[in-house]
Formats: sequence, structure tokens, C-alpha cells
Amino acid sequence: MPGMLPVTITSPTSGATIDTATVAVSGTTMGGAKVVAEASGFLGGAAAIASTTADGSGNWSLTLPVSFGSSTITVTATRGASTGYAQVAVSSSAVPGTTVFNTMDPSGDDNGPGTYAYPTSSSFTAGSFDLLGMRVNQTDSQVFITFSFRVLVPTFGNPFGAQMLDVYVRQPGAASTSTAAAFPQRNYTIASADAWSQRIEVQGFASPVWIDPSGNGVGSAVFVPDDGTQTATLELPKAQFGTVASGWTFTVALTGQDGFSPDQARGFAPTPQDFSFGVCEPGDPSPICAVDPATVPKVMDTFTPAGVDQKTELDPTRGPVVLQGVTVP
Repeated sequence: MPGMLPVTITSPTSGATIDTATVAVSGTTMGGAKVVAEASGFLGGAAAIASTTADGSGNWSLTLPVSFGSSTITVTATRGASTGYAQVAVSSSAVPGTTVFNTMDPSGDDNGPGTYAYPTSSSFTAGSFDLLGMRVNQTDSQVFITFSFRVLVPTFGNPFGAQMLDVYVRQPGAASTSTAAAFPQRNYTIASADAWSQRIEVQGFASPVWIDPSGNGVGSAVFVPDDGTQTATLELPKAQFGTVASGWTFTVALTGQDGFSPDQARGFAPTPQDFSFGVCEPGDPSPICAVDPATVPKVMDTFTPAGVDQKTELDPTRGPVVLQGVTVP
């Protein structure tokens, strides 16, 4: 008569983050049982399969490829007419492809023009708006843009619940470009030399927005935040995004997300409030502190090109704020 085999997965544990393209899977079942492990990723594609036979004590181990992002590992054991299975979910932070661009950003500059302050609510964690780096990888079919954060923790129940990230991309030779921000209320524009041909906006409570300067959708983007590695990665089909090469420019603006705001970005007050950024800390004598909070640039952190100081670039007392991008050499 068919029966149920006991099957356990002892490694990896469910919810583990894998930083390699393969994972060692081990566990126990009945001695001599055939063990088949399958990893299927939420991004789709063919499932990876590996198999082995449990030893006389029922122990087994094998190595299984895992795709970038979340994967479900299903292990099935069979001996005669008896079978059983177990599952775990893991996340791979190993971004595939070749790195074609990499840029870094100083830690601790998550204060816009040097005066901005986080909201005072305990919901917000220090470092959540501090970009540390950006890396662009490519495969034959996909482009991956990975952002590193000083701190990335779930906020409001979402792994990217605090942030709003806009990526303005200039492809050399593009027929149509724009210098406009995602919304006028963001209070900045993009430098004319870096005018964007496509824009991607991501937050934790909506699907990625990927449009051209006319507002037309470009394609379907996948966004994978991973608090285990303090990174968030955009995956874009190369057929729509293009092949990143020398001369491409990326202008990045990180601010706070607020679904109740007309521009979906968290607002500012003269000094920080429970759920509003502060233009300045109380008592700060900077001239910036006298600027109308409704007019300051909604940018907590950005990447600046060599020779450009973020504090100067984002200072609203110097005139209209214009963001400059970083260019692939």
C-alpha cells in the first residue's frame, strides 16, 4: 500500500538569503529513498532540478541552482510506493550577468542639502534613506540595477515601505527626452545634458512605473528588495530597456513614499514631525531652514558625478534645483 515518507529539509532554513547562484540542500528521509529537489523562482523560467539517494541512515544532500530573487525549493522523497515532500522558501541575492557600471555614494549623506531630518515616528529607521551604491549588470536578455542601502528594513509591513526611488535613464541618441521630475511637486528638474529617455519609479505599495517622456509604458519591470543584503534590485528586459553601454546616464532620486500624497512622496515641514520630513532640525541656523517646506526638493539622497557636491546641488537657496546624473564611462 502507498504510504507517506517522512522528509525534512535541515538546510537551508526557510526565509534564508543565498548570496551565490547555487545552494547546498540537505535533510533526512528513509534510508535508500530517491530524493529529487526542485527550485522554482517567482520570476519564472525553467525550474532547476537535482537528485540523489539517501544513505542508510536517511541523510541526503545535494547542490541546486537558484535563480535571482525568491525561490521555492521542493524536495520529494520516494521509496517503492511511498512518497513524501517538504518545502522551504529562499531568496538569492546573487545578481546574474556581467557588471557594466558601478558607482558608490558616501554613508551618512541621507540629509538632502545637509539639513534634512527624518520623521520622528519610530516607524522610520535611521539609514533607510541612505544610498551607498548602484551596480548595473547585464545578461543576454536582462538588465539588473541594484541599489545598496545603509539600512533596509520592513516599514509599514513592507520591505520597501519607507522609500520612493526614481531612476531617470538617458540612452544616447534617444529620439525623445525630458528634464521633468516624476511630479512637479518633487521640486527639482533633471540637467538638460542628462535629460531622460525612460523613467522607472519604485515603492513598496505599488507596481513599478516604467514610462517614456510621453507617459507611455515601456515594459514590465520586476523589483526585488532584500533586507537580508540591504539591497533592492530592478530587473528589466533588455529588449525594451536597451543594452547599457558607454554614455548611458543614470540620475537617481531617493525620497519617502506616502500613498496619501498627490505625488506619492512624503512631505516636509519646517522641522521633523511624526510622519513628515523636516527641512531642518529645531534650532538649526542654516538659511535653508527659512525656505517654504512645500518648495524644497524632495530628495534625501542621490548620486552625484565627480566634482558635484550633493549639499550644493540640493540647496534650494541657490535657485532652482537641478539633478545631475552619473554616466557609464
